[in-house]
Amino acid sequence: MKEIILNKDEFKLFNQDDQFGFFYDDFGFPKDDADETFDSDVDKLFQSFDSVLVDSRDNVFGLKNGKKEIIFESVMEAYSIAMEIKEY
Repeated sequence: MKEIILNKDEFKLFNQDDQFGFFYDDFGFPKDDADETFDSDVDKLFQSFDSVLVDSRDNVFGLKNGKKEIIFESVMEAYSIAMEIKEY
C-alpha cells in the first residue's frame, strides 16, 4: 500500500480552507472563525503529530515517533490530493 507523508506546510496546502473538516466544531460544521484560526489549528495538530500520512485507501493518519494514529477514514480523494501536493 502506498503512503504519502506530509509536513506542516504541505498539510496546509492539502487541507486548504479546511476542506476535509479537520478543525470543524463539535457539531461537525465549519467554525465561524475558521479562516482566522486555520494556521493556529494546524500548529496545534502538529504539536500532537510529527507529520500526517495519507494512504492509498484515502485514510489520514497522524504520525508521532513512527506510530500511526487514524484521524479520518476513507476521505474522498485524499490520496490523489496528497499526491498533487507532493508533485507541487
